[in-house]
Amino acid sequence: MSKQFYLTTAIDYVNGEPHLGHAYEKIITDIIARTHRSLGQEVFYLTGLDEHGQKVQTAAKAAGKDPQVYCDEFSKIWEAFAGLLNLTNADFVRTSSGRHKVFVQAVLEKLNDNGHFYQAEYRGFYSARQETFLTEKDRREDGTFDPIYGDVTELVEHNYYFKLGEHQQWLIDHIEANPGFVQPATRRNEVLGFLKNNTLEDLCITRPKARLEWGIPLPFDEEYVTYV
Repeated sequence: MSKQFYLTTAIDYVNGEPHLGHAYEKIITDIIARTHRSLGQEVFYLTGLDEHGQKVQTAAKAAGKDPQVYCDEFSKIWEAFAGLLNLTNADFVRTSSGRHKVFVQAVLEKLNDNGHFYQAEYRGFYSARQETFLTEKDRREDGTFDPIYGDVTELVEHNYYFKLGEHQQWLIDHIEANPGFVQPATRRNEVLGFLKNNTLEDLCITRPKARLEWGIPLPFDEEYVTYV
């Protein structure tokens, strides 16, 4: 058994106050963390907040507040919530924090230097509620989009993309060579089945500042932001 064990809760979106569902997830995660500590393992248990994106920018504007101020106020509520539950998390990450920005920009810079990104035009549909691009395959049989996507708009814009498709075979080979990489075995087989029968699409990693300012500035192009 490895002497180190890492686990994380969902990094919650800062668009509202915590509720019972959040408590359930975090308590279960805390039980797992405590169990592994009792087995003598060094545990790093993470929780925190996802603070960037269109929804936060829009909500902050509606409240008449700067996005950072808006996030700072909600962060106090969520951190107090973690304390109320007596969680034993080792860290509470905030994606608007300086340390997070520095790390993300360093990773992006390295990936860009190694040729893993390219810029391309996107023409299609965009869901502001889910902050995701949609394709024709996301439509229902009657041609509409599921209400979960909220208002869907047609969009034409340039963005940066990660060459995810180039890594598909490497990922398959790595999982097959390392059976413990994805657990349990049923999920490992599920992931391999998906990878072998579908083509991974390249991943859009940016939004233009003209549309979204509340994000982490791209270190190699100041006209764009990312949020992770």
